[in-house]
Amino acid sequence: MGLYLNNHFADLAQRKTNDTILETLKQTRQNFQSIITDTNDLSVRILTNDQIQEFARNDYQKILEHDKIYWNINNWLNDIIGSQNNYNSISIYTDKEVYLQKRIQVPHIDLNVLDRASSLQGKGFWVTERGEIEYYRGIMDINKVGRMLGIVRFNLNEDNLFRIYNNIGSYSGSQISLLDSNGNVISSSERSMHGTNLGKLEYVRKILKNKEGFFNAEIDGVKKIVFFYTIEEANWTLMQTIPVESFSMLQQAIYLILLVVIMLCIFFGLLFSFIQHKYLLKPLLQLRREMAKLKNGNFNITLTIDSQDEIGEISNGFVRMAHQLKEMIDDVYLSKIKQREAELSALESKINPHFLYNTLDSIHWLAVKHKNYDVSEQIEALAEIFRHVLNKGDSLITIRQEISFIESYMLIQKRKYGKRISYQIEVDQELLEYKTPKLILQPLVENAIVHGLEEVVQGGFIKVEIIKAEQGILFVVTDNGKGTDEDRINRMMNDTTETRNVFALKNIDDRIKISYGSEFGLKFASQYNIGTQVEVHIPLIK
Repeated sequence: MGLYLNNHFADLAQRKTNDTILETLKQTRQNFQSIITDTNDLSVRILTNDQIQEFARNDYQKILEHDKIYWNINNWLNDIIGSQNNYNSISIYTDKEVYLQKRIQVPHIDLNVLDRASSLQGKGFWVTERGEIEYYRGIMDINKVGRMLGIVRFNLNEDNLFRIYNNIGSYSGSQISLLDSNGNVISSSERSMHGTNLGKLEYVRKILKNKEGFFNAEIDGVKKIVFFYTIEEANWTLMQTIPVESFSMLQQAIYLILLVVIMLCIFFGLLFSFIQHKYLLKPLLQLRREMAKLKNGNFNITLTIDSQDEIGEISNGFVRMAHQLKEMIDDVYLSKIKQREAELSALESKINPHFLYNTLDSIHWLAVKHKNYDVSEQIEALAEIFRHVLNKGDSLITIRQEISFIESYMLIQKRKYGKRISYQIEVDQELLEYKTPKLILQPLVENAIVHGLEEVVQGGFIKVEIIKAEQGILFVVTDNGKGTDEDRINRMMNDTTETRNVFALKNIDDRIKISYGSEFGLKFASQYNIGTQVEVHIPLIK
């Protein structure tokens, strides 16, 4: 109970902790939005500036006017960005050439960026593919609709982005990264990851498809919890990964305490068992042994109990009763008891599986009477399973009967797992009346549920196919569960010391090979995170 309650409350605490971590991560949203908004506002001020418009349109006639406008723009930009530290550089381009830039020198503009700016007609966009964080916006001619005079480019300072989230990763092994919509790492607490692309990783693809949340994932062989939210203004995603073991230290301490308590319980339980055996069980076992003698008609009772407790009184009373009973049996009842025993023996010999069928049927109709149809369906399915297993001692059944058995079995499993698991049975109709050894499919379906789909929260699927092969019939059971090590399973099936771990598979394979030859039998295939497929090949049996 302690272990159960600990797991339950640990799960509640973990979910609460996960919600808190996500909210802490989302508190950085305003800082990112502020930088994005400031960049957008500054770009608007630049592209609507009259002097920049004149300069970009070449609305000057003398060199002196050119220089005057240039320095006016330069001084104006200095005033605007004097207190700004968000940018490594701000550049203004006309005709693909830089005509004004502040701070770090940058290369010529990419032609693809130029075409994109022209097509967006003055709308801003972010470019992050080259490891740089850049914002572009076309400078549109205010006097002529659709004419682009140039482009303004902002190169964002990644260190400022890093400082926004650097202080929130307080968990051991925590790592925070800022990703663009293609999975490129714009910024990361693991500085070596900056500029890399993670878009092909499964957990990153899952992040990019959703707005915010958290989930468990295995990253580089380590189980971690992934937290994320989307900065919609730039379509960036801030992601934090924390190893699961960072949360488990307190839980491990509680487990240790529980383990000590359990060991103490076991110790005192063994101590009490010893005392119980010596003073309670041993006298009762002696009494039971003597009772067994009496049951078999042996009245030679040699029970000696010296204790004066309740067990001693019962034992002494039993000895007296046995002696008295022997005298009565010898005088009056011996013949009648033998006659009665013969009658009872005859009645017991009539008890057979029909008793169980009738009992299950009675329970089934009782459930129907009380409108508990779920229970009645499962009891009816259980009766079908029992009837199938007995099958009047026959080892062969029709494929139609085997399918009926699987459907009854899956009815019960569906009640347990609900919508977590679905199944499909496809069979070649001309094979329905062919014979098959019984209990071939059920162990395979059970393995698929227990070992493949037990941890699946939703979307679990089992497919059963029965098809005609070149030299017989092929049973195929496929699941989309977690999969396993295919080579290890096949190795265990061939290793006599390991067959206990693959008993069901080995049992089916041996039964078929012994009955029909080595060309028939079972084949196993599986891949991690994809699923498992088991094929059973038998001959045509009419």
